[in-house]
Amino acid sequence: MPFSVIIADDHMLVRNSVRQIVEASPHFVVVAEADDGISAVAEVKSKQPDLIILDIAMPQSTGVEAIEEIRRWSPKTKIAVLTGMTAKKLLTLVFDSGVEGIFMKSGDPSGWAEDLKAVCEGERRIPDFILQFAEESPAEEDLTRRERQILFGVARGESNATIGDRLGISANTVDRHRTKIMRKLGVHSAAELVARAFRDGLLESEDHR
Repeated sequence: MPFSVIIADDHMLVRNSVRQIVEASPHFVVVAEADDGISAVAEVKSKQPDLIILDIAMPQSTGVEAIEEIRRWSPKTKIAVLTGMTAKKLLTLVFDSGVEGIFMKSGDPSGWAEDLKAVCEGERRIPDFILQFAEESPAEEDLTRRERQILFGVARGESNATIGDRLGISANTVDRHRTKIMRKLGVHSAAELVARAFRDGLLESEDHR
């Protein structure tokens, strides 16, 4: 029986190209597509696919957030990230999230089908340069999962109350986390915080996809 696949990318051209590659293999059947993070999570929750091929820079929900929600609602679904992002810290975050595969949009797609099949069968496919990033990344500089969630909310211009409602915590708790994040990153305002996060690759920038 072929592996069921969901393709999530906000660019139709990318989705169509990935679908062509996947459907050319007898090992896969595409059961849904999504063009934003929320839709991707909803489709996974509904379809419980064997594999999702996921962009990490989509509207509505960041890739790291979507990965966490996919794990929550469909823990057996394998996750293969397809990205054009090259920021060291962001790719390290994606690796640390435990995804089974990371594929670069700039790479040669000729071997993707076999690599995706291996991912579905329980193997992990991560480029060597990302493995090296992960080895070199000092753990003490990393933000916690909760801090990343709050940082993503700040980047979207959300208030403390809005972030708190989404995460199920109080606005005061969000404010305490923001203060700690700013101290970790050495900044003194929300604008500086977002600028530093993009500079360090902690957030996905639409200009570098």
